[in-house]
Amino acid sequence: MLKLIAGQIAHHPVRTVLCALMIGVGLLTGLVMKGLANGMLTEKIRRTEGIGADLMLQPPQSSYLLEMGENVMPAGLAQKLLEVPGVAAATPVATNASFTNRFEAVFGIDLDTFSRVGGPFQFVRGGPFSGPYTVIIDDIYVQTHHVNLGGGIDILNHHFTVCGVVRHGRGARVFIPLSTLQDLVAPGKCSVIFIRCTSPNLTPVVEKRLKEFQGGALSGYQITPMRELTSLISTSSIAGLRQFLDVVVVLAAVISFLVIFLGLYVQVLSQTREIGILRALGATRPYLMNMFLGESLLLCAFGAFASLLFYEITKAVVVAVYPGLSFLLPWSSIAIMLGVAIVSSVLGAAYPAYIAARAEAIIALTYE
Repeated sequence: MLKLIAGQIAHHPVRTVLCALMIGVGLLTGLVMKGLANGMLTEKIRRTEGIGADLMLQPPQSSYLLEMGENVMPAGLAQKLLEVPGVAAATPVATNASFTNRFEAVFGIDLDTFSRVGGPFQFVRGGPFSGPYTVIIDDIYVQTHHVNLGGGIDILNHHFTVCGVVRHGRGARVFIPLSTLQDLVAPGKCSVIFIRCTSPNLTPVVEKRLKEFQGGALSGYQITPMRELTSLISTSSIAGLRQFLDVVVVLAAVISFLVIFLGLYVQVLSQTREIGILRALGATRPYLMNMFLGESLLLCAFGAFASLLFYEITKAVVVAVYPGLSFLLPWSSIAIMLGVAIVSSVLGAAYPAYIAARAEAIIALTYE
């Protein structure tokens, strides 16, 4: 049977290639979307962890995606937190999302306290803020937006001059003075306070002390250990993203189903006489059904290989054009997409295989 299936595949090279390509493109959509979503969220977690804090304090019901936070918390609270035993440093950060050219998170920081929490910036070029409307950007932002030291960036309808370029991985890609961002969006407020403990081992103890600080004044606030971000930020934590990815997977399944169904159905109709010869030679109905199902699985395997190849090519091209994007495709996501392809391919081959198995030898041999 394997030789017969291989012969069928080799005898129709154009059909085989087209089916594999169409299945591959259908799966590629799901792989790229899942890879991009997981990659961007993982990169977001690493950048937030790269701030160097042990805890972060946010208003109640705040998003762990910091650019989505609201600047409603008094920035002066950071200074008071130094009274809590075990707190070595605390820095308030105001956040905002800039939609100029591309979506970017903007951090308003006090450079002195920000450096105390996670260490000083590693400047590639330039240096610290030299005025209220100066901006520090990271090296990935430079590559993505083609702006450099001395260049200009428009943020919240105000023009900022780039005074420094730093290595990426410190929370955001764009940093402006805290007081400036506060003046523009929320005077005296911030959206998050990053806290460094005297020892990372004291993080649970300090977390408990913060909740008890000033008679439980912070008990309603969101206090998050940075080490837990990986489990807290996922595709499910962004409204609509999980549902969107599920829709993409369904579309990939539908495409695979239709491609296999159409390809094998046309083959059954065009090879009625050949099927009749097989029946006359003693091929049983289960034999014919298994033959067509086996062919569908082989086409599915070709399509899956093509999709992984296309994914690597797409990832390389996208990252080269947009360095700020990142991809991460877990093996579980690959397994899910392959499972979807296999199930849809078997379902797509079921009816054509049934028609082939139902054919009577005499009728099929006299088919014109």
